[in-house]
Parts: sequence; structure tokens; C-alpha cells
Amino acid sequence: MIISNHQINNLLKAYSKEGIRSNNLDKAQAKTGTAKSLGIDRTQVSEEARGFQVALKAAQDAPEVREGKVAELREAIRTGNYSLTGGEIAEKMIARALVDKLV
Repeated sequence: MIISNHQINNLLKAYSKEGIRSNNLDKAQAKTGTAKSLGIDRTQVSEEARGFQVALKAAQDAPEVREGKVAELREAIRTGNYSLTGGEIAEKMIARALVDKLV
């Protein structure tokens, strides 16, 4: 599975927002005590979370290996037409390290 910079940015935004929301909710419940004193559990799913659910389902349904892409890359490597710059490699390594820290 290829992780694009756009996906990494969305993941970083989601985790940073979620952390803020969770902290604010805990503070609000501590002040009012409503959730604990009434014994009520409540769940709300945001539109953003629904979007993530759709994306997760699509990723789970996608084939594990994209045979066409593998064949294309093999041919490019075999013919010497495949090349990456050091900057591209470094960018992917840093992005992956950020995702690994969050997940």
C-alpha cells in the first residue's frame, strides 16, 4: 500500500484534533460530572470519522499486492529506467517515521 503525503497530513491532522477534542471533553465532564453521575454512555461519530471509516473499508477491500504495478516496476528496474532521488527517499523515510510515532 502506498501512503501519500496527503494521507500523512490528514493522519497528522486527525490525531492532533482528536487529542484536543478528547482533552476538552474530559475537562467538560469533570466540571459537570454529567456522564458519570447519570450513568449515560453516548457516542457521536463526526463526518470526518465517517470519512475515515470509508477510507479504511476501501483499504481493507483493496488487493494486498497490485500485480500490475509490481510488473511495471520490475520492468523499469530491469531496463534501468527506474530511479529515485535521495530527497525522495528521505522524504518517505521521515513521513513513515512520523506515522509510526502516531500509530
